[in-house]
Amino acid sequence: MTRYLSAFILLFWLIGTVSATEIYQWTDDHGLQIFSDQPADPAAETIELTPSSNRYLFNVKRVYDGDTLILENNQRVRLLGINTPEISSRYREAEPGGIEARDWLKNQLSENQVYLQYDIEKRDRYDRLLAYAWTPDGDFINEKLLQKGLAALSLKPPNLQYAEQLIAAQQQAINQQQGIWGDKHYQPRKITTITETAYRGWQRWLLTAESRAQTRDYWVLKVNDKASLRIAKEQQDLFPPLESYLNKSLEVHGWMSKRGKQYSLFVQHPSAIKVLD
Repeated sequence: MTRYLSAFILLFWLIGTVSATEIYQWTDDHGLQIFSDQPADPAAETIELTPSSNRYLFNVKRVYDGDTLILENNQRVRLLGINTPEISSRYREAEPGGIEARDWLKNQLSENQVYLQYDIEKRDRYDRLLAYAWTPDGDFINEKLLQKGLAALSLKPPNLQYAEQLIAAQQQAINQQQGIWGDKHYQPRKITTITETAYRGWQRWLLTAESRAQTRDYWVLKVNDKASLRIAKEQQDLFPPLESYLNKSLEVHGWMSKRGKQYSLFVQHPSAIKVLD
């Protein structure tokens, strides 16, 4: 490699190509700053360069709701790892907290710009971009929504890059009973109260799993003759031994689905299950 190049050209080259963390910097006799991967001057000092975080700046056309943005090019973006209450539409009624989450996000993006970073999956089945978002000032939007109780954690493998940080943010809101965690609409419900009209939407359920069964693709934790939890076998390694959930009081949050007379809740990450005893 050429030992001496102009400062900025070499610096950007090193950021993009050098895997080692040790880069050397010094000033030559003409006052020019030199960067190299070799300490060619006795006065050279070590500096650390971190690779690009792959965050991209976009213009925002509008905020659709608390977890969905529409970019200037009309591309829809779904924020990763979180879910905010729904706003009203022709398909559904508004949920408590939906307007608050949307308005908070609008305020954060008042400059109509956002930095986005992708995880393993870049798009979902609806062709929406999946991303973590930062304000131009550097605030991590996904995390802030959780900290304020404006959103609930919704981790879906393999997109787990910021999982621990987001889990901690939600726990902060729970401890302080912020937002949805202090709202009576979102208080835990006993699974025995489930009905045809009262199972839809994101909810918190109190239950006890009594036995374990399996299908080709899922482990099934049976609650009673009407309800069960499903965990994909391909995601089992994320969870503790499933026997540790049996015969214990659990709080599980997520979306219940119904087929025939059977209700089931698909759990994709252990953060959705809390052991109460």
